[in-house]
Amino acid sequence: MHREELAQYVHRPVFKHVLYDPPHYAYENLPSENCFSLRSVVEALNIEDDPLVKSLRAQLARAQQGSDEWLRFDQKLSKTIHKADTFTHRGLRDFLRAAEEICMDLGQWSADWYVTKVIEQGRRAANPYNNIMTSWQANEKSYLLENLEKVTLVAVPSDPDEIREMLSPKVKALIACLQAEEADFQGAGETYSGLIFVTRRDSVIALAEVLSRLPETSQLFRIGCLLGSSSSFKRHSFLDVTREIVKDSQVNTLAEFRCGDKNLIVSTSVAEEGLDIQACGSVIRFDPPPNVVAWAQSRGRARRQRSSFIMMLEQDKQHELIIQKWINIEQQMMALYTDPNRVTPETPEDDEYDERVFRVPSTG
Repeated sequence: MHREELAQYVHRPVFKHVLYDPPHYAYENLPSENCFSLRSVVEALNIEDDPLVKSLRAQLARAQQGSDEWLRFDQKLSKTIHKADTFTHRGLRDFLRAAEEICMDLGQWSADWYVTKVIEQGRRAANPYNNIMTSWQANEKSYLLENLEKVTLVAVPSDPDEIREMLSPKVKALIACLQAEEADFQGAGETYSGLIFVTRRDSVIALAEVLSRLPETSQLFRIGCLLGSSSSFKRHSFLDVTREIVKDSQVNTLAEFRCGDKNLIVSTSVAEEGLDIQACGSVIRFDPPPNVVAWAQSRGRARRQRSSFIMMLEQDKQHELIIQKWINIEQQMMALYTDPNRVTPETPEDDEYDERVFRVPSTG
């Protein structure tokens, strides 16, 4: 196929950018009361109360002092205490970190909702009579549940006006962008379909919840989530409970997106490549791509005849340089694509005729 013919089928999306103001608070003074309470619980944790530490101390006491077994238990105990690397302590630290990042990125409402929802799921999973998360040990469940109950939760508002007041400037800018994109497609007589790429798995869930709660988005978009596979399959992780929040499977979400039952997907990088996703009219990078490969792969999802690729950037002294950087990359790629003198290097044929002859003496 000639380049001219190929250009009729390969459509270049319009590159746009959306700027948003940074939040008016920092990590030290987050407005989320649920985050504050969770942080207090995490900071008060005592590693000596952890079931793993207690178990290791008991095994150390039973072992003969100075033996290989005693030394092994002693080293493991020292390492565990030094790093506080136990199921509950590590899990609660990860939980707090995720909640704080959600508060900075999405706003107070999302953080309060996320903390409430994860604790709700954690209670279900940690219940000894519940058959959820069977890889968790009973004493781990009990200790985790004990600490989750210490978090004092505030009620999360359901009124749209209150939700809007508690959103970050970044989410407000995203909502305005989505409304404008959908209006453009409607004006051109086309149906809207879009992908939003988000870095954190937990932020995907919280952002999708926000968009489904507000009438200005829930009435325009039928929203789904794609999270990808867990990276903690070898060692159970507390935050695996967040997978229970998402109702639809990846297979169902993709099927509904293809047939139009869903028209907006909030996704991690799992949707950048390797999944059978229909061509989208709009791809939004809620978080900047980490590298050129991620940028090119996510951009490649916007391949309808009329499509846009949108990058969201915090408005500061650096944003113009960042925008220009991606524009330059776009221009360089297009120059390579369209260069008529670009020749694909030839590879030698594997089955070229070889004039050498091999003879077996006994047969001639």
